[in-house]
Amino acid sequence: MKEKVGLIYNASRKENFELIDKIEKFLHSKGISTWHGKTGVEKTDWEFLKESLDFAIVLGGDGTLLGASRILAPKGIPMFGVNTGHLGFLTEGRPGNILELIEKILSNEYRIEERAMLCGYILSSDPLNSEQGPMFALNDIIISRGTNYKMIHMTLNVDDKPVADYIADGLIISTPTGSTAYALSAGGAVMDPGIHGIEIVPICAHSLTNRPHIVADNRILTITFNKQHEGTILQIDGQETFTINNGRKVRISRAAHTVKLLRLLGDESEFYWTIRKKFHWGSLAK
Repeated sequence: MKEKVGLIYNASRKENFELIDKIEKFLHSKGISTWHGKTGVEKTDWEFLKESLDFAIVLGGDGTLLGASRILAPKGIPMFGVNTGHLGFLTEGRPGNILELIEKILSNEYRIEERAMLCGYILSSDPLNSEQGPMFALNDIIISRGTNYKMIHMTLNVDDKPVADYIADGLIISTPTGSTAYALSAGGAVMDPGIHGIEIVPICAHSLTNRPHIVADNRILTITFNKQHEGTILQIDGQETFTINNGRKVRISRAAHTVKLLRLLGDESEFYWTIRKKFHWGSLAK
């Protein structure tokens, strides 16, 4: 029996308010209480969520779900995404039949799909300087030259063993979920979400030998910088940005927790159905 449901929505999209009101009235009629969390406004308070929620309904696009995942996943709260944005690759439902879909969830006609997250830290060689982190990402952690016109000189170590040197505009460290996002645009492989791997994709590398590759997700990745790199930034899911000051390095591993996505039973919840429908993956030219 579900007792409390979170309603998380992009408050900058006015069309979400009518839908939230509709969902809330439906849940209240079932004796289920609700909790609101807004995104897309200057100040949010749902990051400090202490309530125990059975699950959360996330209204918006993929960006809204990515932002919600960084807060809800560490608390073990499952999410059901409803696409009111653009692509909606990660979301499950659509506004038109939302009450019917929620009814299925309340009737336990769903499965839990777990997606891996990354955990990142910015480390300092100076013991007097504190580390930054943990930073959690569902899609990717990106190292970028930012507004600096110079390429970045980096070395990638896997479990403290040197693997590759890069002179590039940046480096994408991606989960299987993120393999269909920026990593795909940069030439990376599409990864089945069930794969236990981390994809490393260089951005515009100045070398013919730097290619995307995948490592097991029980590895620890360390990226060090071989020259002054003022202006280099680290981005979490393309939403949170941190500066990597000179003398610092980045450590990335699989997070201890996963994102729990509520998936309704049926083909439309299956990864390959989604990628063919949304991206026309594997389709022949007509």
